[in-house]
Amino acid sequence: MNKIFIFFLLLSLTFLNAGLSPEATASERPLWWERAEAVSSRAGYTLINIDELRALYESGKDFLLVDVRPAYEYRDGHLPKAVQLEFDLSEQSSLKPDKSQQCVELLGPDKNRAIVIYCRNYS
Repeated sequence: MNKIFIFFLLLSLTFLNAGLSPEATASERPLWWERAEAVSSRAGYTLINIDELRALYESGKDFLLVDVRPAYEYRDGHLPKAVQLEFDLSEQSSLKPDKSQQCVELLGPDKNRAIVIYCRNYS
């Protein structure tokens, strides 16, 4: 199973502007961070922050960066090397066969490659 890193991109919002580091105290993180981190961990995923994503870019390691925002937001701007695969709230519990096939093709056969998924934030 692919190890998936979840990253909630906060486009030009407080989190990016604050320059939070992995060592940021709980009071410096957005209110939703602790709950999202707990939910992610229970599901076997890791929540990363902007500094950890930057380090992943700089490491030169092969990883897949997936922007799950709507196509119009992706067109307005996205992270370098990101590919777009839109998801919406109706797809939280199941995917239609065509969307499932898109995911399989996008993820590819490498089960060890890190996958970073990001979207916008509603803080």
